[in-house]
Amino acid sequence: MTRQNETITLLPAESLLRTLLLDCREEMAKSQAAASSDGVTDTSASELEIWFTGGWVRDRLLGIPCHDIDIALSTMTGQKFGDYLADFFKRNEAKYQRLAADLGVGDTHMSGLHTTKQNLRKSKQLETTMGKVFGLDLDIVNLRKEVYEEDSRTPEMAFGTAEEDALRRDATVNALFFHLDSQRIVDHTARGLDDMAAGIIRTPLEPRKTFMDDPLRVLRLVRIGSKLGYAVDPETRKWMADPEIHAALVAKVSRERVGIELFKAMKQRTPQVAFHLLFETNLYSAVFLQLDTPLHQALLDLLPAQEPSQPWPATWPRAYHLLATLARQSPDSSSLARLVQSEEVVELPWIMAAYAPVAGLRHKKLTETVSTATESIKATVKITKLLDTALRNVDPIRKMIALADDSRPPRSVVGMAIRSWGATWKLQVLYSLLADVVYDESTAPLSSFLSTDENFALRELLRQYDAFLDLVAEQKVEDAHMSRPMLDGNTIMQLFGVKKGGAFLRTAMEELVAWQLDHEGAGTDEAKSWLLQQRERLGVPEATA
Repeated sequence: MTRQNETITLLPAESLLRTLLLDCREEMAKSQAAASSDGVTDTSASELEIWFTGGWVRDRLLGIPCHDIDIALSTMTGQKFGDYLADFFKRNEAKYQRLAADLGVGDTHMSGLHTTKQNLRKSKQLETTMGKVFGLDLDIVNLRKEVYEEDSRTPEMAFGTAEEDALRRDATVNALFFHLDSQRIVDHTARGLDDMAAGIIRTPLEPRKTFMDDPLRVLRLVRIGSKLGYAVDPETRKWMADPEIHAALVAKVSRERVGIELFKAMKQRTPQVAFHLLFETNLYSAVFLQLDTPLHQALLDLLPAQEPSQPWPATWPRAYHLLATLARQSPDSSSLARLVQSEEVVELPWIMAAYAPVAGLRHKKLTETVSTATESIKATVKITKLLDTALRNVDPIRKMIALADDSRPPRSVVGMAIRSWGATWKLQVLYSLLADVVYDESTAPLSSFLSTDENFALRELLRQYDAFLDLVAEQKVEDAHMSRPMLDGNTIMQLFGVKKGGAFLRTAMEELVAWQLDHEGAGTDEAKSWLLQQRERLGVPEATA
């Protein structure tokens, strides 16, 4: 059963692409007909149906801009059609440039049209032709069905019908097809349009089989559901939380693919929705720790006590909901809000929220924690270094927060602390805050815990962190991590009349930076005079001839 009661009004570039594809098919069919008169039988082009599929259909129905179009072909491979398309466009480029001008399409080029070959090591069983035309990114592939082995998420691919192609997809709202000839939407699952209207995410086929065939679909539903703000169908959600599915996710899906889905979710408008679905389906350990690692039990022993039936870790939502709150506050409301909203790499604060629960392992299991966590999502070197540094500096940051709140230390103390934390100090401060709320021993429910009106401890904690950030701004030491001594090592050795450095020289240069922070505007002569007064204390050896 199919539904065809909806259509999409194509934008100019999309309309031009449709014309190009249909024109190309028409010429292919004529070429094949001519060849058949010479005894070569190939009717694939004359029988070819072309569809726009998947996310483009969904997003365009929702009014979401989409420049990525998946094109499905009924009777030939993407490579065969793509090769002909590239040649056809080259021979007729002037015609499509004129049409583009008439439609107001600025990008009239075709670029990068190429075919990705099968690669079993990377779980790629299907050749796909990809490229860019009229500013639209294309993936061209034949309609297919999938057959899975028990121990692999890599399917055997075969030509399939449009219905078989739709049913193999991860969600009904991703299984809608736009038929280029009729310009109508076809809902082969008979649920996609209704689910879109109701705001529901569900699998086209029975969810357990869908997830066991390809456990990555669990994370895709998390990402897509959070992006669209859709509720997950109860039966689908039940199997998303199934331990057997979680074990299959760890065993059958590469950590690189896990990381790709996770980072896509963190770049969306509401990452906290994706995180909360991971929490409610008890996926934290499978995603962030690779399930049954030693860190799992170690964290259970450290985190606040919880009911056995609750998802684990029970206090994690405090971190990502607090981060979401800070991200949507007015930047004028607090220094914490400005800190979160000033981060240009949007996923980094969410990485801090994701791994706030592991903060308690920073002493005995630091190296294991960082390696396990970053390998679990195939994090970049930058993220690995950030997490390692943040874990190491949790205690120093907490001590500085308390000191700043109690005694408002001088500029040199605050500045040298920031200098020791490095260029990512703001994210490290955020990590310390998020770890504090995860490890709070309060048994208050999430709603009241995150309410500063009801929770005095949280209100006081936020005040302390804001006060520290206000002090940093007041003392103008935000960039103290870039501070350098105004005198280099050779100059200092000449000043003391020695030819060889040592521990005294390193100490002198560090203390010189601190002195500079407390003596803004001082020059090199004053710096030299101060250093000479510190000679004995620094343990500088006698001057050499």
